[in-house]
Amino acid sequence: MSERATIVRVKIEQGKAGLFYATSPDLRGLLVGRPDLEALFEAIPQVITDLYAAKGQEVVVTIAKDDDPEFYPWVAIPAEVARSLAAH
Repeated sequence: MSERATIVRVKIEQGKAGLFYATSPDLRGLLVGRPDLEALFEAIPQVITDLYAAKGQEVVVTIAKDDDPEFYPWVAIPAEVARSLAAH
């Protein structure tokens, strides 16, 4: 992974059974389902972290602010960059 943060756009949808689902066109394999939005938003950062870890990349994940009505942007920051920023 480069030393740059990556935006992972996440789409939230409610399924027919009432569960909420998160998917992403930017991060292959991202699929999270939870019974409510709060639980879904709590789970998303760990799933993104795990998907990057499966590729051998350590990241710190946080949500970003955006006005896109279709996607929620999450930021995957390389862990070494995050540690460097925290040290300042």
